[in-house]
Amino acid sequence: MARGLSIALLCVAASLLSCAFVPPGTVEGSALRGAPARGVLAISGGLAAAVPTQAQAFSENELNQFGLVFALFFLGFFIAGLVRMFTVGKL
Repeated sequence: MARGLSIALLCVAASLLSCAFVPPGTVEGSALRGAPARGVLAISGGLAAAVPTQAQAFSENELNQFGLVFALFFLGFFIAGLVRMFTVGKL
């Protein structure tokens, strides 16, 4: 318990002694520091918005086809399990 308390006090002291805030900008530079990279940010944001989300990635028809394949796969394992139980003789 003492070790955990000392680690917590060390973290609090480090946060109080470090520079926690960004220094104020100069008067002549009213723009943000990353202003030249606005075009890059706009392009990457546009590309991220153009990618479909998970809910929109598959149509209902594709999901139905996957469900059909999954149901047949699950049915095969279910029947194999039943055959195994009946052949062993212990239910």
